[in-house]
This record gives sequence, structure tokens and C-alpha cells, in this order.
Amino acid sequence: MSEPASKPAAGTLTANIHLRWEDVDRTIPVPLPRGDCTLLDLLPAARAISHEATAVALEQARSQGREISCRAGCGACCRQLVAISVVESQSLADLVAAMPPERQSVIRRRFTDAIGRLEESELLDPHEAKGERSIVAADQGARDATLQGVGRRYFELQIACPFLENESCSIHPDRPIVCREHHVTTPAENCAKLYQVNVDRVEPAARLGEALARTADHVHGTGAFMIPLVLSLEWSEAHGPLLKKPQDGKVLFQTMMGELT
Repeated sequence: MSEPASKPAAGTLTANIHLRWEDVDRTIPVPLPRGDCTLLDLLPAARAISHEATAVALEQARSQGREISCRAGCGACCRQLVAISVVESQSLADLVAAMPPERQSVIRRRFTDAIGRLEESELLDPHEAKGERSIVAADQGARDATLQGVGRRYFELQIACPFLENESCSIHPDRPIVCREHHVTTPAENCAKLYQVNVDRVEPAARLGEALARTADHVHGTGAFMIPLVLSLEWSEAHGPLLKKPQDGKVLFQTMMGELT
């Protein structure tokens, strides 16, 4: 569910950003890093903007008589193919690395098990270089290799997000932006039958994860693509230092806003 952004951290300043989505105006207090920073330091700002953009979409849905059915403890969407920006992938890798050893071991094992199942199902090529591979249909001549087809096959495997516990997100304050933006108005039980029955999603007013992906490509040449959440740790091992090169914070924020608009 969408929630207010956290308070600005020390070393940041707050800027009031005016944005317009269709016929809705919003003035948003956005935390901005001071001086040189990395793309990871843009995450609080991206989350703040995403929160308001999602709120606009939810308000519009409710004004049409559509009620949001998402609730805590409903983790069906946490078994979908979740694609996130490389910036968020690195953030999740840093989050795991900062966990106590025992907890970190549990989470890393879940990532490893998920990747193993994808390799066994031929959705992931075990021979490709880690950090470069993506989830695709290995036998494209015999299987549905479209994005929807790959998503369906992934969902059929019922691979839970490594952070899912008791059908709830164990890293809720740090969850990816696409998870913050995801809401449905059809009955919650429909989500467990994705690709079989109708699931009516609320389209967000803006997609900040995609804007972050394009920003990373603009600044560091990473490629303007999203990667599966379950590949976050191996992507970080291969490319993580690239995203930690300091840049002027104001320029980074302006670049992200340019990619958003």
C-alpha cells in the first residue's frame, strides 16, 4: 500500500516541487541531497514523488467507484516477475549486506534458491555471465517468449520474493518503487489466479522506477532497462561500484526529473 515518504535525512534539504498529472496539480516536499552524491541518494526523492503520483491515481480510481482491494498479508503479487531499476537493485544489495550475518544468510539463500529454480525451468541461462543475463524463454521456438509469456511462466513457478515473510513484505519501508505503485481494484483472490482471471490494476500517474533506470543509463551508461528483483545481488556484484561514483546532486536530480517528464 502507498504510504507517506520518510522524513528527510541529515545532510539533505527540502525542495517544494510542483508537478501536474493530467488535470491534477501537486506541490510535493522532496528531500534532495546536498553537494556531491550518488544515484542511490536520489531514492528518497523518487519515492516521495512516486507516493504523490500513486495517490493521484488512487484518488481518481476511488472517484470512479473503484475500491482498492490490496491489504497487508496478501502476498500474491510478491510472486510475480518484479522488474526494478538498477539503482534499486543496488539499494537492495546494500540492504542485504548490512543485515546481521544470520539474517543475511537466510535472505541470500532465498535469492540463490530462486535463481536455481529459474535456471532449472530454462527461464534463466546458467551459462550467461552473472550481471549480464536476463529472464527469457530459453527455447523460444517452442515456448511463448513474449514479455507476457515469460511473466506467466515465472508466476506459474510461484517463486516468492526473497523478502516475503508471512505473506507480507519484510522490508516494507525499503521496498521497490514498482511495489509501492502496484494496486488493484478486483477481488484480492483474483491476484492468486493471475493470467487466468481478470486483474484490474490502477495505473500510476508516473513510473519513477523507469525514470531511475533511464537516469542511470544517462549518467553511467547502464542501459535503460529494468532487471528482475531476484537478480539484484548478482547484478550488484558485477556492476555495483559503477553506481557509487559521486556526481553533483542537483544535476542528478534534474536529470531524473527530465527523464520523468
